[in-house]
Amino acid sequence: MMSDANCRPVASCDAIDRPIAVHPRHPRERSRQARTAEAEAEYRAALRLDASFAAAAINLSDLYRQFGRDGDGEQSLREALSASAENASLHQALGLTLVRLKRNDAALDELRQAASLDPGQARYAYVYAVALHSSGRRDDALAVLRNGLQLHPNNREMLSAALALSREKGDSVSALEYAERLSRLMPGNREIEALIQQIKR
Repeated sequence: MMSDANCRPVASCDAIDRPIAVHPRHPRERSRQARTAEAEAEYRAALRLDASFAAAAINLSDLYRQFGRDGDGEQSLREALSASAENASLHQALGLTLVRLKRNDAALDELRQAASLDPGQARYAYVYAVALHSSGRRDDALAVLRNGLQLHPNNREMLSAALALSREKGDSVSALEYAERLSRLMPGNREIEALIQQIKR
């Protein structure tokens, strides 16, 4: 149908807000493809010099992710791991890649290894706990969070997750403890204060 004078004869003016598809032959798209190919070549060259170069393998896998090539990303990470099996960041990146590939059991194993190899990285424990919960293993997720909070007692992500899972489980005692710890880290936060009062009822 015809829309107002500022629109072309399209089904809806909403279509104007949609991203414009760029033809592969468009100069801007050719430039983007060239930059991508150049970056891929640079990462691969770095990995040929040092197969255990974790940053290059992770960046390469992330580049592949942007183009829906997680299978290639998995391969690059596994090749790097074959040269550096104890690198936690590689296990973490591979775990996230496997999550996107919907291979959850394998993903959990990689995320577990990342958290185990580098307990100093609070994020690894948090991501592993979230993945466990997503797989229906709430109690295991809570155990990971409790262990992580022993090393990182003021980590807000883990405290928030432990609070949410404790409430989900119906453990109001633990939920209140985590909420009060968050309140001490975030004094004056009205949402947390209201939540504490709600838990106490």
